[in-house]
Amino acid sequence: MNFKNIFKYIFSVDTKSTNRIIVYFLGIKFRHLKPGVKEAGEKFNKLDCPVTEIPKASGTLRKIQLANLKMMLIFDRLCSENGLEYWLDFGNLLGAVRHKGFIPWDDDVDVSMTRDDYEKFIELFRNGIPKYGDLYLKFNNNGKNKCFLKILHKKLPNIAVDVFPYDFYHKKINQEEQKHITKEIKKIIHNPFYKLLCPFFINNPDGMRKRFKKLRDAKILKNIIPEREVSPPLFYGIDYPHSYNNYFFDYDKIFPLKKILYEGLEFSCPNNPDFVLKQIFGDYMKLPQDCYPRHTGNEIFQGELKEELDKFTGDIYAK
Repeated sequence: MNFKNIFKYIFSVDTKSTNRIIVYFLGIKFRHLKPGVKEAGEKFNKLDCPVTEIPKASGTLRKIQLANLKMMLIFDRLCSENGLEYWLDFGNLLGAVRHKGFIPWDDDVDVSMTRDDYEKFIELFRNGIPKYGDLYLKFNNNGKNKCFLKILHKKLPNIAVDVFPYDFYHKKINQEEQKHITKEIKKIIHNPFYKLLCPFFINNPDGMRKRFKKLRDAKILKNIIPEREVSPPLFYGIDYPHSYNNYFFDYDKIFPLKKILYEGLEFSCPNNPDFVLKQIFGDYMKLPQDCYPRHTGNEIFQGELKEELDKFTGDIYAK
């Protein structure tokens, strides 16, 4: 860790990059919503229309969404050209089913892949991809229990595709067994010992991934190699500490993948999106109370950055 990063984690304040004020103090991260953000989100719960008819975002937020949409298109193209599978997940899968595109207040992209394809995608970028010179890979790595992949744009802050890995389990199990093993996985992820290791792994995502692999193989898979041919269930990779009660999905809930319309374009989605969304969100047709963007502050895109954003989003639907 360089001196700049050391001082950042000792004490720093970020008021520009997101809709939250972020304060680092002695390595602890404090986040607080900026004034007016929550109030702006409350308007969605007051609309007198079905949830599926809520108007799309407008202004800078819509441009941010379109920039993310273009990143999705590039990701989709790279996967297609290299024989890799992915699917829309979390809020973007919800947006596809409920809004036929972005959730009106959403500002990021989440996709998922099986572990093998996840690792193959990382290798694509090891030496860069000349066709997409402005894109690069980075791991969102906290050195403790989180290290997932982000595809970023060099000129557009916070415009990104977040990629999450799934692993295959080594045998079929029922829902009660799935929930029990999920609890065991959470114990592994949240082991306090890993906080002590943070300084050694904060700038070492490859080391983090090796640690996760070792834990997965020994503690979860019991050193048994899964065989996809028997259609085993999948579970969230321990690379990210999800909060859900069940990390598992039966094979036929995800595969075979199918296509779904998203902002007028086709992307891959799970075989049973309704089941996946209910397991993640419960009643996903009901609006949450926190209807506001979480990742990108609109005030970033002023002047030259606004011009760059307009340029990047200008040809999304070009044939």
